[in-house]
Amino acid sequence: MATLPPPKMRVLLLLLQLLLLAAASRPCPRPCSCPQPAELHCTFRSLVSIPSGVSSEVERINLGFNSINKMTDRSLAGLRKLELLMVHGNDLHSLPDGAFRDLTSLQMLKMSYNKLSQVSRRTLQGLWSLARLHLDHNRLEFLHPDTFQGLTSLRVLQLEGNRLRQLHPATFTTFSLLSHFHVSTLRHLYLADNGLTSLHPGLLEAAPLLENLQLHGNPWNCDCHMSWLRDWHNNSPG
Repeated sequence: MATLPPPKMRVLLLLLQLLLLAAASRPCPRPCSCPQPAELHCTFRSLVSIPSGVSSEVERINLGFNSINKMTDRSLAGLRKLELLMVHGNDLHSLPDGAFRDLTSLQMLKMSYNKLSQVSRRTLQGLWSLARLHLDHNRLEFLHPDTFQGLTSLRVLQLEGNRLRQLHPATFTTFSLLSHFHVSTLRHLYLADNGLTSLHPGLLEAAPLLENLQLHGNPWNCDCHMSWLRDWHNNSPG
């Protein structure tokens, strides 16, 4: 016959079970809806900031089409299981350094249709699992050469509809070898409808996996300095 634990131990076990139950049944932040325990839907809620009290167990968050105008480096803290984050159609002008540092499981980030003017070298730190990044239709004028450094899972990058005029040759590098050999893991790159007049050849030399490159809607200088792009297009796998 199994012996029962002492009374104090039974009380501690009961308290632990209650704490676990409370964590699992954490209420859905108002005014959002949670159709599934791992989902948080907050579209069209007139939000001006990211809701607080989001469960650390959440895997998908949709904050699209609100009036969110500020994000702090703690707005998304602790969301290590988050796989999808959509903050499109808001009023964000900037993103703080380290805003996504806890989102190590995030695979898709959609920041389309905001008012971002730049992304710094530390903005995207921690997004090691990110495969798709949507920064299209913002006001981006500058991308630091190390903006995407460390995003070794990145395959799709959408930057169309911004105000980019120049791109450093190392802009799309996702990892470097010995600080000299720069490599990009991108397969799909969208640069349409910006203000680009030329591209440095090194920009694509470091992207051996690139299959799809969208460049239409830019005021290109079609001279001999751009002839390399025709050769790249003819030899590209896409």
